[in-house]
Amino acid sequence: MTDQRIEITEKFARQRMKNYDSGHDWWHIVRVRKLALFINSAEALTDPFVVDVTALLHDAADSKFAGKSNEQGYIMISDFMEKNGMGEIKNQVLDVIKKVSYSSNYVASNSDDPLLWIIQDADRLDAIGAIGIARAFNYGGFRNNPIYIPGIESESNDKSTIGHFYSKLLKLKDTINTSTGRKIAEERHEILESFLKQFYSEWDFVAYNR
Repeated sequence: MTDQRIEITEKFARQRMKNYDSGHDWWHIVRVRKLALFINSAEALTDPFVVDVTALLHDAADSKFAGKSNEQGYIMISDFMEKNGMGEIKNQVLDVIKKVSYSSNYVASNSDDPLLWIIQDADRLDAIGAIGIARAFNYGGFRNNPIYIPGIESESNDKSTIGHFYSKLLKLKDTINTSTGRKIAEERHEILESFLKQFYSEWDFVAYNR
């Protein structure tokens, strides 16, 4: 039987994500949740209930979309957890939420909390592979960024979506914390590299005979 607290957290997360772009919306939460639970099941690192709750809430304070500061988001999450019987895990969950994002620059391997390793891995795995490519271009369109700016070194060209591959996406494989996550990351990283090879081939098209 599903824990009622999980059902309540699902409803809270859905409400919080309703105005997020489609790369960071409820379906991103669903994917991260599946990845996190799979990693934890494979490695038996921590309480599955806490993994589930944290995966559901990991983006709920994101100020890019929530329309309020991250701090206000943390307070809202804290109040929600207190009111719904999760006060005993509130601090652990909030600590992970504050550190999980790539922009936080927090190195999870420096932590002794396996919950952070799992959630950070799951979140970063969703940013690479075929889903990661789709999300990158979706967010680039949301921000009205160019697809690619030729004539500028890609590594320094983060104003375009292709530049984003070099400034972030291609680096994620080497930041994964768990052995299960690393196996998934290897496959998804190869998809990024294959895509870029095909992209440049089409961009610099040279006619050839079939």
